[in-house]
Amino acid sequence: MIYGYARVSTKDQNLARQIQALSDLGVDRIFKEKASGSNLSRPILKKLLALLKPDDVIKVLSLDRLGRNANDVTNVIIEIRSKGANIDFLDIPSYEDVRDENTRNLLSSITIELQKYLAAEERKKILERQRQGIALAKLRGVYQGRPILYGPNVSNSDRRKTYFEIKRLLKADTPVRRIQQLTGRSITLIQRIKREL
Repeated sequence: MIYGYARVSTKDQNLARQIQALSDLGVDRIFKEKASGSNLSRPILKKLLALLKPDDVIKVLSLDRLGRNANDVTNVIIEIRSKGANIDFLDIPSYEDVRDENTRNLLSSITIELQKYLAAEERKKILERQRQGIALAKLRGVYQGRPILYGPNVSNSDRRKTYFEIKRLLKADTPVRRIQQLTGRSITLIQRIKREL
């Protein structure tokens, strides 16, 4: 089976270019994901990896679509190869014209290591540009931070109800861990609401 994997970092970004390129290659099935490449908390990628069988191939437009953390990318490649499957990055040469298999593997490994480094460095640059942008916005007085998802005035009624439920439980001296178990919300959120009391 030949699979395609397409990923963008945010819901606002578009997968169309990657999907078109993978479709043009005639892959059997495309797995699409909108999630950060900074870690492996990606259910679609995990689902794809779980399906792999020997001789399957995953085609990815570029290595940074697989991830931006060099160790994570390495671990994914190792997992794919341990299942007898292969991964094909479309922006990395295959070196198929190199006759000696050891030389071909060496060239591929060097190229992949270089691409992993570049992807990780790009992630660092993205975070630095973001930090600089936030600092400038704060200086101008226009930075508002991330929107509050759980609060008394949020538009989502379920989240508003959860906020008031957490607040009620905190006022009743319910332990934070117990509130987490009851509501399924993070300890960070519960502690933020606790600081508001």
